[in-house]
Amino acid sequence: MGESFNRNADRGVYVRRRLVVAAGAVAVVGGGVALAQRIITSRWNADTGAAAPAPADDQGCRTPGPLDRFATVGGAALGYESEGVLVSMQAEPRFVEWLDAWAEGWAEASGFGGVREVWSYGAFTDKCRSYHQLGRAFDIGRIIHDNGEVSCRHDVWSPGSADQLRNYWRLAASLHARFAHTLTYLYDGAHDNHIHVDNSVNGYEPTVFTSDSRVQVQLVQASLQHVHGAQVEITGQWDDQTRTALRAVQKSLGITRPLADREGWQEYLRATVAG
Repeated sequence: MGESFNRNADRGVYVRRRLVVAAGAVAVVGGGVALAQRIITSRWNADTGAAAPAPADDQGCRTPGPLDRFATVGGAALGYESEGVLVSMQAEPRFVEWLDAWAEGWAEASGFGGVREVWSYGAFTDKCRSYHQLGRAFDIGRIIHDNGEVSCRHDVWSPGSADQLRNYWRLAASLHARFAHTLTYLYDGAHDNHIHVDNSVNGYEPTVFTSDSRVQVQLVQASLQHVHGAQVEITGQWDDQTRTALRAVQKSLGITRPLADREGWQEYLRATVAG
């Protein structure tokens, strides 16, 4: 039986109409992330594992390199959350491999079994001032496992149960290990229905922690509160109450390296994913 494809030009997806899946959720399409929100070029160096992109023009636009079309993430079917249908999307080939490796690791660590479906708001889209335009960004709405679902749809389930928040931040921690620019509902209202990831900061290397990164500090504070049970106010600031709570949790987990050490950061993220 053949498949007919309809192009959704706004998000760069092809919809397989014979594979309609009920989404059952209100969709708010996630927008691109402004490159100006991060000082990208100045932070790029030879250790990122990827070539620095060409400079943007005066409109913030860049030309992507070759793009691959993909219909799975880590072997799981790819769906377009906005329409509730299975699709294929486009991204830089190495970025697709990076996503696959993340999904396989998450499936193994999540405790929910294999990943069957990943519901997204898009990968490549031809919009300026965004790493989506380079095919090096991805928006996650929901993940369907063999034994459960993890939803990033804070717009649907807010304020959220303890389990919803715990699993949301476990998932976010898994993404932070590979994508330094991971944006959650704490970042702004545009990310209330999805988690955005791109590798604008770390390229194709494991991430490192920096206390001047608001999104990384938000991850630490939210995971301390919702995963590790610490009493922490989520401020987005690397403040005394955060450092004090973190030290106590690190001690309980047997983590001796500081977050400023790459392995110390990655060890904390692994412990958070494990829950």
